[in-house]
Amino acid sequence: MIRRPRRTLPALLVALGLLAAAVLTAISCIQLLLGQPPLLPFAELARTASGLSWNQPVVLAGAAVITLLGLMLLAAALVPGTPTVLPLAPVADQPEAGVTRPSLSRSLANAAAAVDGIDHAQVRVRDWRVTATVRTPLGSPGLDEQVRSALAERLDDIAPARHPRIRVRLSAARSS
Repeated sequence: MIRRPRRTLPALLVALGLLAAAVLTAISCIQLLLGQPPLLPFAELARTASGLSWNQPVVLAGAAVITLLGLMLLAAALVPGTPTVLPLAPVADQPEAGVTRPSLSRSLANAAAAVDGIDHAQVRVRDWRVTATVRTPLGSPGLDEQVRSALAERLDDIAPARHPRIRVRLSAARSS
């Protein structure tokens, strides 16, 4: 069970483009019905379009731009995104379960912050990698190994389907 994000941005862009075209067309039609000069002059647009041929550079450039835009939207719809829910290890007689990236990050950050000598911990979960950035006022050797083992223990408790690699970065606390 790997739930992936929705493709809201490409859908939003296409919907806004179609909405803008529909609104401009509707406004122009209403203006024509009321006897006012339309925002989009349909007769002039038809004359301009009838004067163009398929092999003119303007038409070819427009076709290339529209084709490129369509291919980009198609790629955005077909290429899978980063999973939002990571699967947990299967347990017999239990339904499939998963954990969201933010909740996994918070849980691992709490585990790292619980290590003695750590002031602040921030954890990022990306592509089966866990990167913990911890701030400590101490320069004690082996602190990174303690944080790494605390994160490994928490990951064993959570039991993801694949264990991510753990990377720990120590930084000295800022003096005030």
